Amino acid sequence: MTQAFDAKGAVDTLYMFSCTLLLFSVVFGLSLFYSGLIQRRSSFTMLAIPMFLAALVFVDWYIWGYSLCYGSSSNHFIGSLKFAVLREIRSTGQDIYSTPRGDILAVVHFLFNGMMKVITVVITFPACIAERGRILPMLVFLFFWSTIVYNPVTYWIWNRNGWLSTERNSIPVLDFAGGNCIHIVGGFTGLVYSYYLGPRNPKILENYRSSSNANMVIGTVFTVYGWCGFIAGCDFKFSATTFYIIINTLLCASCAGISWSFIDYYNSATPLDGNIHDGNSSNSTTADGHLVPVSKKRCMSIISFCSGLISGLVVFTPCGGYLSTDISFWKSIVCGLVGGITGNMATRVKYWLGIDDALDVFAVHGICGIVGSLLVGVFADDLYNSKGGWVTHHWVQMGYQVLAVVVVSAYVCVVSLFLLYVVDIIPGLHLRIDKDFNRRMMANQNSDTESGENKEYSTRYELAELMGTDWYEFRGEYTMDFMEFIRSLNPNDYVEEVESKEHSGYQAETSDSIQDLRKRSA
Repeated sequence: MTQAFDAKGAVDTLYMFSCTLLLFSVVFGLSLFYSGLIQRRSSFTMLAIPMFLAALVFVDWYIWGYSLCYGSSSNHFIGSLKFAVLREIRSTGQDIYSTPRGDILAVVHFLFNGMMKVITVVITFPACIAERGRILPMLVFLFFWSTIVYNPVTYWIWNRNGWLSTERNSIPVLDFAGGNCIHIVGGFTGLVYSYYLGPRNPKILENYRSSSNANMVIGTVFTVYGWCGFIAGCDFKFSATTFYIIINTLLCASCAGISWSFIDYYNSATPLDGNIHDGNSSNSTTADGHLVPVSKKRCMSIISFCSGLISGLVVFTPCGGYLSTDISFWKSIVCGLVGGITGNMATRVKYWLGIDDALDVFAVHGICGIVGSLLVGVFADDLYNSKGGWVTHHWVQMGYQVLAVVVVSAYVCVVSLFLLYVVDIIPGLHLRIDKDFNRRMMANQNSDTESGENKEYSTRYELAELMGTDWYEFRGEYTMDFMEFIRSLNPNDYVEEVESKEHSGYQAETSDSIQDLRKRSA
């Protein structure tokens, strides 16, 4: 921290404050995006959770989060409590935070990086509990995760004394705006959390429909808008490079959206037998001469395009200013194309792993964050106190990038899994609404083979999960109250909508149980 402050510093600080305000639109955009992507019975939960998360994270950031990330320390792994509750900063209000990128007021640095942590949490945790997780245990887990996972990783890379910091220059990892600290941390946390919760109840997935594609589109627009300030703000100064960063961010996102959409458009005409046909209707003939349709007309998907845009933003996050010169626009195009293709392919990983990542956080943020971190090792120019990547013949940089990806991913997975186990065994803090679902799945038992007491116990929790997190967590506060009013008038129609006709016996039982559960909760 220094005390000098000139006119340029004032301009840079005002610019950084403007970028900080833009980050609020990212939080709002992600809330709308997740709310629109999920089913209507849980859409309000996705919209409301970020408010709770932002409040909790910002208090944590004020108390000790900022200090543990950016406070000077004698070790290379975690910061001190030098800046706890903003002491040594609030005394004068004129302290300057100096980096090779630029100099700004320390309090603005606190605000900007605090919002970056909020965005990390908003990216990760709503998707973790989608349609099956409880909020209170998630908040408890978040408190420990924030302190033990996010803060150390941020210190490693962005604190000048961190062991992966470019300023320390021992193992200089290039991460302009958070490929490791935000996306890899968030993506792998989401993967582990989804693994621990187990898959969603199959009854929830029948006739699956997103609650509002319009909200998803609007949320994507707000996210892209705010993300320009997110990446450009990490330059810490206002200059011509600011505009290059924004142009490259939009180029990368656009190319990723196009490539992702093209893959889904092409595959939309793929029949179940795996053979690709042209866009026209194709048929084969059975032995008795009847025609059997084997393909369908290709179609566009706004969900695919929005997902591609987000993946492009993620890929360019670690690249940022390292790839943003007046002659490097082609690099962002390559990054966007690679990011869109790998992000689309990565959505299949959850099926290979058998993990129900409901909103593809691991694919879009974890995998694309890794891709971006590796691409910066290839295309980085020798800027911001770095020696660049392969394009500047700094061949060892890729080794540093791979090391950071492996270490951060492993650390996040191991520590997060341990914290989830600890929270889950605390009485009253079971992470999943239907806490016996995984046990029943593993035992391959259904309610008919259990004792009467266990049958009622399992049905009660399963029923609560089937009713949706909006009903379970918020007791009737919904995104679209008209829809829920219709459901209250015709509960039997709602049950038939979400459950298979193969479970007709269970439907009658569940319909009666819904009425009984409503009476008890009234």
